[in-house]
Amino acid sequence: MSISALIVGTALLGIFALASLSLNDSAITAAGVLEENSDEPEIRLINASEVSGVIHLNMTNAGDETISFDQTWFSIDGNLPIRASDYHNQSTILFPGETLHMQLSGTGFTSPARIFVASMGGQSGVSFS
Repeated sequence: MSISALIVGTALLGIFALASLSLNDSAITAAGVLEENSDEPEIRLINASEVSGVIHLNMTNAGDETISFDQTWFSIDGNLPIRASDYHNQSTILFPGETLHMQLSGTGFTSPARIFVASMGGQSGVSFS
């Protein structure tokens, strides 16, 4: 009886070792995939100003990923975010290397202090000048 317990115990240890090795390989593969897909867009606000209730801002895509205005949000002075595509309909995306002047009118903000933009993990903010 002790020999059969020894055989079963050895078999279970072998199965556990194989499972641990497989889990380790899966973790290494997952880490590699996450590193490859962790590119966030590099959206940058260059400057912002407000004249008679109209917000003027310049922003650029400093990265390699295209940025969709449907997935881009502005927050002015920490208020609720507003979707960029609701205020900008001249184009739907910001291409890598492209710099764009935007005008946001009808936001209800006068004399704001800061504006923040976030898109697909990338983010930037500037003070109004």
